[in-house]
Amino acid sequence: MPYMLDDPADMTPTQRRREIAVLLARGVLRLRQCAKTSADLAESRTAERISKSGQNGLDGAATSSPHVPAS
Repeated sequence: MPYMLDDPADMTPTQRRREIAVLLARGVLRLRQCAKTSADLAESRTAERISKSGQNGLDGAATSSPHVPAS
């Protein structure tokens, strides 16, 4: 990583633009990583709930009906 100056007043316009670009790129990468992590976590939680319930939610109607008593 190139040397970063602490005071923007001591930087040239090109150096300031580069530093801003680096900061924005890091933010985008962090945002993408967080979104991926959140999606993976949500997917694993959904799969865990399905496996704990023992059914996929669509088979429940086959055993009983809200309109006709099960025999």
